[in-house]
Amino acid sequence: MATRLLVILLFSLNAIASEADLEKILKITKSFRGQFVQKVSDQDGNTIQEVKGHMLFKKPNFFKWVYSEPFKNQIISDGEFLFLYDPDLKQVIITRLSRLGNSSPAMLLVSENIKNLFDTENFYDEKNLFWFKSVPKNPNTSSFKEVLIRYDENKLKRMKILDNFDHITDITFLNIIQNESINDAVFLFNLPEGVDVIKN
Repeated sequence: MATRLLVILLFSLNAIASEADLEKILKITKSFRGQFVQKVSDQDGNTIQEVKGHMLFKKPNFFKWVYSEPFKNQIISDGEFLFLYDPDLKQVIITRLSRLGNSSPAMLLVSENIKNLFDTENFYDEKNLFWFKSVPKNPNTSSFKEVLIRYDENKLKRMKILDNFDHITDITFLNIIQNESINDAVFLFNLPEGVDVIKN
């Protein structure tokens, strides 16, 4: 009985410490870059999309998400505006970040204080891998229901996002490099000629 109580206590303490570690990881991570493989599945588990690309993040509110295979798209935040660029359609949608709200998976990664935006807990999956689970505090301004995050040696390893249509976006991150200097100019969007501009 005493052994069982000790095990329960240890797991409880581990959960508390690990929750604090998520905040610690996010606070010490000022920037990161790497590659990703992204799969989107429907409610029945069928893969409806698989893409590859690379990304860069920098606090506060800078990120660049570039799809390279099998199509090319870009999602860029310059700290003030979000640009959704589709070169095939020759179209870019520009939205002020303040209109989008802060509850998005990207904002979770660049947030200075996740407690203001998300409720976070942690768990072990069936393979005994440790995950963080974050749920937006204001679901009315969020495009997703929950996001699961896994780190490996404090480096982002994987994310699973459950959106409002019950689709699951499973992202595996590769070759992550953290806290190197990234110039703000990298996140500027240069409008190509002949592109239709849609402003939200």
